[in-house]
Amino acid sequence: MNLLLWVSAAVAGTMSAPTEFSDFTEDEWRFVRVDIADYPEALTSSAYGSMLESPPLDGTAWRTESIAVPDAYDAYEAKEALGTEAWLEHHADGHGINVAVFDIQWSDTALREAELGEYSTHDCYTHRSCDAEMDTLRERFSFEQGGHGVACAEVIRDLAPGVNLHLVRVNGLTTFEKAADWAIRNDIDIASMSLSFFGESFFDGTGAVSAVVDDLAKAGVLLVTSAGNYAQSHWLGTFDDNDLDGFHKFDGDEYLPIYFSSTGSHRVTLTWDEFGFCGRSDFDLYVYASDGSVVGKAEEVQSSSNSRCQPTEGATAWVESPGWYYAAVRRDRGTDSGTRFSIIARSGFVYDGTPEGSITDPGAHPMAFTVGAVDATGYLQNDVESFSSRGPTRSGLAKPDLIGPDGLSSRTYGERSFYGTSASAPAVAAAIALIMSEDSSLTPYDAASLLKARAISTRPIWAKPDPENGAGYARLPKSTGEEVGCRGGALLLPILLWFPLFRIRKHLTLEPGKDS
Repeated sequence: MNLLLWVSAAVAGTMSAPTEFSDFTEDEWRFVRVDIADYPEALTSSAYGSMLESPPLDGTAWRTESIAVPDAYDAYEAKEALGTEAWLEHHADGHGINVAVFDIQWSDTALREAELGEYSTHDCYTHRSCDAEMDTLRERFSFEQGGHGVACAEVIRDLAPGVNLHLVRVNGLTTFEKAADWAIRNDIDIASMSLSFFGESFFDGTGAVSAVVDDLAKAGVLLVTSAGNYAQSHWLGTFDDNDLDGFHKFDGDEYLPIYFSSTGSHRVTLTWDEFGFCGRSDFDLYVYASDGSVVGKAEEVQSSSNSRCQPTEGATAWVESPGWYYAAVRRDRGTDSGTRFSIIARSGFVYDGTPEGSITDPGAHPMAFTVGAVDATGYLQNDVESFSSRGPTRSGLAKPDLIGPDGLSSRTYGERSFYGTSASAPAVAAAIALIMSEDSSLTPYDAASLLKARAISTRPIWAKPDPENGAGYARLPKSTGEEVGCRGGALLLPILLWFPLFRIRKHLTLEPGKDS
């Protein structure tokens, strides 16, 4: 059975039956044919039948259906911080620039159409081509439940409303590889990804994740990525067992204090610098409660005979009450007391930790444009967020490239509630798209160079890059035209300042016993 639903349509022409109501105007009306069998939830309301047709002539009660409109948020804080308003007024709105958001959480994407506008979706999990659309109402895995990717896309749409927006499901290394292949085939200009990978390298710009960034860079696709939120959750040092009991000594103590502020499961990761020759050493990781009971442990055997050997251990700590817990590292095999290793308690605070070197993959790669975070409210007066991962990278590379605003409003998270480098990365990606749309001769790398060269910093130009904020606070020039573009040599300074191309990239040696 078919009836007609009287709704307002934002776009003239034939419309298919909507699964959600959003972004309709009240001055343009269209009839939409709806199959009742397919949409039974739209059949009734408490007052009248909500399925409406042209006014009936038999006296049946009817009314015009009320159209739901989302309570939209606008990332105005980022607009103010980055200075995008003047650009939008001059029609530099990102028009014609292809921007993809790689993310793991896309719950209820269709409910955000009023904020996201026109977009396409690509599922790199269901098919290697990424041509299949995402079913955003049905997550396949529990860790995909959430709207993180939607919030990132909202920021980009708010700041650069004219971009061609693509939402891409990336939930692991394999899907990241497929997404990169898809982006290259489809002439994507900028890929914004606020995700971190663990256990694929020593966060030194090598490994499988970095190989994907290489492919993107060679094809001219700029990856704008978050630095990570692990400055307070990170410890980095050299294995020291001076009493030969097998356990590392953290400043003389065998335990590294970690504070967990919530109950439930918390992931703690141990990684050591033997990628490429895994199996030379074998370490185990333990997490203890204050009473000495083990709440998490990882004792996987690392052996050179195992082709899947990775020099990493991941323990899930089961926390029954907030408080201090204690990590310990034991070496089962190996004699080199100089092995570098790190611990990241992803949702914990590490006592006397190491903010330096906490930038994660793929942000540690030389060709990734890596973004730290600073609160957008009072932007230029604020210090870098305490959690924002710091450089230099473990290979000595100056990172992040710059910092961008967080504490943004979004429909997904609420007013001024989108925090972290996850928020700042898409904001910076949008700013790069605006620069490109103002001058079509610029590549994504040219535009990123311009933004980086014009970052606001209190440091003198001859100073070394800041391990906290890189080149400084991302900020667009006040006007378009004369201050932006490569005419008249305007790109000379940005090119000189551009983060390393394919030069001096530090690769991990495959020979045991040599410094990486």
